[in-house]
Amino acid sequence: MYNQRQRLLCPHRLGRSKQGQLRVLCYQYGGESESGLQPAGSAANWRCIAIEKLSAVKLLEGHGAPRRITRPASCIADADIDAGNYPERDPQNGH
Repeated sequence: MYNQRQRLLCPHRLGRSKQGQLRVLCYQYGGESESGLQPAGSAANWRCIAIEKLSAVKLLEGHGAPRRITRPASCIADADIDAGNYPERDPQNGH
């Protein structure tokens, strides 16, 4: 849940904003959205999420984001974890 809406998200980058707030850059592949979802693979489905606003988080298998970020990740100034740094890994398939 994010902003009281169910979201299906695939996290890609975790870190802090310029203001030091924890953020995660995710690809939204399902659920609800205030702005609506575009077709799968659309750059418009990237979301920068404030960690403290997430609730009822569950780990699901079998879904993922496009391998390439098609939206600037400027919402995260200092990344702690970036899936792009692990191209040999495939977390959506348990690797």
